Amino acid sequence: MATTNGIDSPEFHFQDQPVDQGRPINVVIIGAGVSGIALYIRLLQYVPNASVTIFEKNPSVGGTWYENRYPGVACDIPSHVYQYTFAPNTDWSKLFAPGAEILEYVKGVAHKYGVDEKVKYNTKVVQTEWFEDEGLWQVTTERTENGTTLSDQTKAHVVISAVGILNNWKWPEVDGLHDFEGKLLHSACWDTEWEYDRKRVALLGCGSSAIQILPHLQKRSETVYNFVRGGTWISQPFGSKFIENIIEKSDEPGNYTYSDKELQSFKSDPVKYKKFRKDMEASINKDYPCLFPGSAEEKYSTEKIKQVMKEKLASKSGLYEALEPNFIPGCRRLTPGPGYLEALTQDNVELIKTPIVRVTKNSVITSDGKAWPVDAIACATGFDSSYMPRFPILGRGGASLQTKWKDDPACAYLSHSVPEFPNYFMVGGPNSATGGGSLLLILESVMGYVVKAVQKISREHIKAIEVKKSALISWSSYLEKYFPLTVHVDACTSWYKTGNGHITGLWPGSSMHAMETLKNPRWEDFEYEQWNGHDKLEWLGNGWTCEDVKRGDLGHYLDRVDYPPIPSNEILQQQP
Repeated sequence: MATTNGIDSPEFHFQDQPVDQGRPINVVIIGAGVSGIALYIRLLQYVPNASVTIFEKNPSVGGTWYENRYPGVACDIPSHVYQYTFAPNTDWSKLFAPGAEILEYVKGVAHKYGVDEKVKYNTKVVQTEWFEDEGLWQVTTERTENGTTLSDQTKAHVVISAVGILNNWKWPEVDGLHDFEGKLLHSACWDTEWEYDRKRVALLGCGSSAIQILPHLQKRSETVYNFVRGGTWISQPFGSKFIENIIEKSDEPGNYTYSDKELQSFKSDPVKYKKFRKDMEASINKDYPCLFPGSAEEKYSTEKIKQVMKEKLASKSGLYEALEPNFIPGCRRLTPGPGYLEALTQDNVELIKTPIVRVTKNSVITSDGKAWPVDAIACATGFDSSYMPRFPILGRGGASLQTKWKDDPACAYLSHSVPEFPNYFMVGGPNSATGGGSLLLILESVMGYVVKAVQKISREHIKAIEVKKSALISWSSYLEKYFPLTVHVDACTSWYKTGNGHITGLWPGSSMHAMETLKNPRWEDFEYEQWNGHDKLEWLGNGWTCEDVKRGDLGHYLDRVDYPPIPSNEILQQQP
């Protein structure tokens, strides 16, 4: 221990290396879906000394778009909004592109950047544990080869979970469900080989997946019984007038197919395409005010939704009244639901609100004693949205994330960090989704924050970075103050919130709010641990930069000059 001005400090070990070289750092990403792929790309871009391992439980990249293959699976926001900011796609065939097309897009981006070649496929993470002395996470994985389960362990300085928001699907709790002798399916585990022509099908649920499935079942099945516990709102297309103007040109219910001429113009005129993208993003982000009850936007939106639903359901008496919920639109996930309302009015579809009490080997039994004989039961009943880890995550001192979130609602600082879990981050963690606006804008903003944290760990030779408990408490307090102002606290069941009403799914603000919040990390909200016996400024190195050493472009800073605009008279007049 050295003494300077009477203050004891760690011994300063001179580092004979450039200041911007950074120390080598091993990073593990869990999941190769939309977020995991972008994380891999950005880490290689911004953390040159990073060695990144990405584990994926499936045999392919794609995440939810690989797993969800039910009839009608599609984007429920315009596809030009559901894409990476850095990978514009001019080839979307439809306004709301089908799932297979989204999967091909995601796989294409992964291939372009070489991610798909590096993923450890068919490899499931079964435990992560922090080892304090080493300053490392130990990630335990399992994979199956030729019927044999092989276990392995990987050490990493940083672990980033990108397992997805809605990834852990579950069967509904219905007595006798698994005694059913017909075809039993779940929207997240669909048998694509199953033929539903001329079948009697029970479709359980009226969430986003059920809304997309019904029109396809209706066209080919003999009968479809849509069992719903409550009602649902089918919204006008996100993006209000901008999207409506596109759909008005179409003869498809709630969707639009781009013409060859339009696709060619997107491809040949980058300026035009960028403007189209910006206008569409702006239109989606304008929906945010609708999430505040009593606002002019919410009132207008609600009346418009009611009007459109009544018009589309008018041919079947009592159908609108049966479907109308008792909560404000936006309380649960809204969807435009192309074709759903039209399908409900068809003769071979029946909406049933009487609760299901049990399932027999060939029928669904409702509480009024009626039996509904069916050949198949399709469950579109959702996911475990508690954010509860599916495997042990053990942090400092053996702290368990599962235990921490068992009794209290899942909560992570700015959606990505939890005290007692150093060098562990989440993308798609609690409070990271959006009730209105661009989801990928939020996820990419979270990724940017996490990548900056990894940069800092490498650049400043930090052993551990851990968010302070006080910062998490402040974040939790903000959530508690914000959400009561919104429609999300109305009386609905939703994956947005827990059973006791805490909103755990949504970012507390607009997508733009998330972007601005996450742009500049509050490093003061974290605690830092240096390697034993080392000074916190040793990373300053030997006085050289990497460009100095290789005698490279020593004027590169002139390529990225920030030219200030000439201040306007209005701005100058505001100055003293």
